[in-house]
Amino acid sequence: MLKEALQKGAFVKHCPCSPGSVSCGYYNLNLQSGCPFDCSYCILQAYLDNKDQGVFYTNLGDLQAELGKFLAANKEVRIGSGELSDSLAYENVHPTAARMLELFQGFPEAVFEFKTKAVAIRALLEAREVPANIVVSWSLNPAPLIRAEEHLAPSLPQRLRALKAVQAKGYAVGIHFDPLVLFPGWQEHYRELIRALSRIVRPGQIAWWSLGALRFPPELKKHIFRRRESRLFWGELIEGQDKKYRYFTPLRLELFRFVREEIRARLSRHVPLYLCMEDAYTWNEILPELPAAEREINRYLYDSARQTGKK
Repeated sequence: MLKEALQKGAFVKHCPCSPGSVSCGYYNLNLQSGCPFDCSYCILQAYLDNKDQGVFYTNLGDLQAELGKFLAANKEVRIGSGELSDSLAYENVHPTAARMLELFQGFPEAVFEFKTKAVAIRALLEAREVPANIVVSWSLNPAPLIRAEEHLAPSLPQRLRALKAVQAKGYAVGIHFDPLVLFPGWQEHYRELIRALSRIVRPGQIAWWSLGALRFPPELKKHIFRRRESRLFWGELIEGQDKKYRYFTPLRLELFRFVREEIRARLSRHVPLYLCMEDAYTWNEILPELPAAEREINRYLYDSARQTGKK
């Protein structure tokens, strides 16, 4: 079900960060809300009254004016449309990608990210030129997790083919391993996923690659418990200081270290990695070369995206 409405709040918002977590300096552009995919861990189940309804905001003049004012006052901006919806999930029924490409051609100093699990990339491939400030990112997990937890979303092979096509067109690409999930055989499954990516992705075209361990607020538990086949509770979870359920710190560190080393061994030691929703202690343990401070992290990722293709 699709609906059009006026955006009565702000289009641009700082990406929310849990108390005690280090922010990466990202901003969200709320162009739409809702998602047709049915991922067991999706926070939209708790945030939105009707997650399955796609709502599209039509006051695009207000969007452009607000964005122009915001970008005039803020530099080194990384911004994307994947918080309250998947950036491309509704593209076949309510196209927006071409409009976003055109919009951000007018704001060349900002880096805009399409963040998606979808494979509706026609508008991206048909663009006459590839803007240097556009990143197209895919959220990925091992195939067994996609089948068990990411219902209605495209399969891993479908996503990898889309990523390969967008990369061949010349776009900078991003990868999101979020949520990373502990489940039986997780090491071998994540190793195989990274091996598959190493056969496709050109390290020099990677704008950034996020690592985020499974976490969710208490209000999401009831939604997950309805799914008896879910593997999300295989790893032991505790309530953290931010009131979200997380793996014990030693388990998170083991997960992050394993994935980090696999990425560096199979792609490059210079892949621009960052953590999502983690505290300074975890940053210093996993990525000690990058100061655990918002300004420095954002500059690092912004520069990485702007230099994609020159690496």
